[in-house]
Amino acid sequence: MVFDEVTHEKGIIVIEGHAAFFAGDSIVKVVESVIDELKAVGGSPTPAIIVALRQSSEPVVASAAPQIIDVALGTMRAERLGKRMHNWLFTDRMAEQCTHPQIAAHHAVPFRGCAHVLEICTGAGIDTAALASVCGRVTTYEADLLVAALTTGNIRRAGIRNVDVVPNAWTGLNEGAEEFDAVWADPSRRSSRGRIRMSTEYEPPLDTIPNAEIIGIKVGPGDVVADQGFVSEYIGYGKECRERILWRSPHITMPAVSLVDRFVTWNLGAKSAPFVVPNAQYLIEPHNAIIASGNVGAFFAEIGAGVFDSKIAYGALNEEPPTSQWYERYKVLRIEKGISVRRIQESIRELGWGPTTIFKKRGWENDPEDLRRALSFASGGPPGVVIVMRVGDGHQTVFAQLV
Repeated sequence: MVFDEVTHEKGIIVIEGHAAFFAGDSIVKVVESVIDELKAVGGSPTPAIIVALRQSSEPVVASAAPQIIDVALGTMRAERLGKRMHNWLFTDRMAEQCTHPQIAAHHAVPFRGCAHVLEICTGAGIDTAALASVCGRVTTYEADLLVAALTTGNIRRAGIRNVDVVPNAWTGLNEGAEEFDAVWADPSRRSSRGRIRMSTEYEPPLDTIPNAEIIGIKVGPGDVVADQGFVSEYIGYGKECRERILWRSPHITMPAVSLVDRFVTWNLGAKSAPFVVPNAQYLIEPHNAIIASGNVGAFFAEIGAGVFDSKIAYGALNEEPPTSQWYERYKVLRIEKGISVRRIQESIRELGWGPTTIFKKRGWENDPEDLRRALSFASGGPPGVVIVMRVGDGHQTVFAQLV
């Protein structure tokens, strides 16, 4: 697919030629029809669905059948993930990698009032739309021509008129870089070899991103990022750590963790180490975004929690901790040294726990589900919590209840 000619109308790119179909409105009706057929047969494309597209009386539909199937599957996936907005279309990869709309709105806050934001790697356009709602103008670059076409349609159908979608890769040599007062980037972190974990291998590389008063770059939470003076914000959503954002902005001046769906942010103060304790009456398990940030010890020290091991992300207290959006609470019933299937079975039988008992681990190489399968439970019994964790050179097993 190629963009034969590019013009601009009301700030939105208009694509003439074959790709215009993917940026237009008729694609929505075609994809919705395919989605209905896919849902009727269980969600997977059948030969009949593919043949019907290839035999369409519309030449563009017949020739683009594989892409249409991909867009239908991707749009269904975006709906399941809660990412789809009205009439927006996605390829399967777009649905997997794009930002949730609520997280995109969080990203956009530091850009409020900017005159012209450069976005590098448009993707599905969800961040683009959020940026456009808070700033004067957005110019966004997308190297994948199909993605650029779909997103052009998404943006236009949403009634957004202050966005220019440029169907080209950002190289750092593009014209007009000096026009932007802020930059948002979501560089590609995948290659033919799989997931990229080194920021030096991102596409485009971080050193091609121009300087500006406000810069935000989306990276993987566990990626190895070259130190270029950025401040990290880890984004939690649900129970997961979804993202890490590298910021240069007067709005964000210290490392932070934000739980976007809970509207709370924790800012790292002094990096203190928690004290080590031999036992405890309560455990707390911090949100995965706190753990991903690498600052779980400072978090425990701030709230007065100890640890069984300085490298294990469970806080230990002897008084019931208050409820918090930052952690789950467990009341400790007993602690046993080592890991013994026989003793675990005896404790579960004595406590009368049922098959919905939760198994967790920290610093143990085995799969907790393998342990579950080796045990028997009381029919209809209440759930308990079994936590296997490393302590020093050994392990211990904690039996607890969720508070």
